[in-house]
Amino acid sequence: MALWQAGLFALLVSILLGIVWQQINRYTEGELRDQVASEMLSLRTADLDRKLRLQLQQQMAGHAGGSAYYLLSDASGHLIIGNLHYRPRAVGWHVVPLQGAIGKDRGDADQVHLLVTHLPDGRWLVLGRDNRSVIELGEMLTHAFIELGLFAITLVLLSGSLVSWRYLHRVDALGVSAERILEGERELPLSGSGRGDEIDRLATRFNRMLQRMRVLMEGMRQVSNNIAHDLRTPLSMMRQRLETSLLEAPGKTVPASVVHQTIADVDSIQATFRALLRIADVEARQRRSGFEQVDLSALFEHVAETYRPVAEDSDHLFHAEIAGGVHLHGDRALLAQMLANLIENALHHTPAGSSISVRLRNQHGIVTGRIVDNGAGIPAQARDDVLKRFVRMDSSRSAPGAGLGLSLVAAVCDLHGIKLVLGDARPGLIVDLHFPTPGLHRIEH
Repeated sequence: MALWQAGLFALLVSILLGIVWQQINRYTEGELRDQVASEMLSLRTADLDRKLRLQLQQQMAGHAGGSAYYLLSDASGHLIIGNLHYRPRAVGWHVVPLQGAIGKDRGDADQVHLLVTHLPDGRWLVLGRDNRSVIELGEMLTHAFIELGLFAITLVLLSGSLVSWRYLHRVDALGVSAERILEGERELPLSGSGRGDEIDRLATRFNRMLQRMRVLMEGMRQVSNNIAHDLRTPLSMMRQRLETSLLEAPGKTVPASVVHQTIADVDSIQATFRALLRIADVEARQRRSGFEQVDLSALFEHVAETYRPVAEDSDHLFHAEIAGGVHLHGDRALLAQMLANLIENALHHTPAGSSISVRLRNQHGIVTGRIVDNGAGIPAQARDDVLKRFVRMDSSRSAPGAGLGLSLVAAVCDLHGIKLVLGDARPGLIVDLHFPTPGLHRIEH
């Protein structure tokens, strides 16, 4: 970046030098011609006084080193006095190559600006100046611009290198801090510059990424540990059951009851792994491509009617209050699974005779869903933990399941931008679903 800036600065200096030199060249040539015209007027006055020849001799003697050029010739162009080989053919200004100057010092001149006039008696009078002053001034400006440009480019390189080093040093420091966080040597958050600049924005994005990585790593560790603990028991029971059958009846066919129980255990393990894969799929956000406009009201009605007979069979009181005409952009299957898991969770963890209510409301464009039961509820300190995988309350250890239902609910809510809040129904549990406003539409019939 510093080199590009230095190169751009050098280009701008060159362009500026060209413009300045052009303007000064025009101005200097104008001054030179004004000087020649003024001297020509003086010589014509001397001619009227019959002192032209004498004044020419004096002027030539005063410019013996060159730069001034004079010519007085007769009507046929024969030299009378002067230091030019040039012979005029027309009156006016002429720019000719430098030639015929008296003296060896021609400097850096390469052209002569000549003013030609025709005297009343037919003679030709020519007066000129070469452009050495213009070229010398241009060379002086060029040297000055080069020196200034080199100094400025050096300054640009030094300042650019300093800024680059300082910027990269801050980025490297941010990277080192991020690595220390990954290695567990320090805690989040990363601190930026505190000035609201790009380093602060980078630190904010780093913090989000590292927090997400920490959650995923913690989830992976938790899943690995819980799988080892929760699946060890059914596998051990399967082995013990099969081994006992072989010992009790060696050489005979394994009883059908043992086979059926083993198949049920295998099905339970497979269901656990399917639930894990489904949660992983949702958390990886690979289902957004299948989003569509979902009639949320119809979805709630369908799930509620599906579970109403299930609730009645288990002696639960079931109530549904669902607002109509609410739509959401999302995945219908996942939303149905989310609602079904919440209702099943209420059915499995509340005793017979408990009440369960499902609500969907739309008040002034704010859509909320609520599932309420009057069971034992969940203590406030455990409400965040139950959303993790394989986490089960002590009171639920004897109930079937692997503790993945609410984990899937949390994953679906995160995918759809739904805010999930667990509360206390006193007694019982309240599950509030705050649906996002963008993408929701109220359809009037």
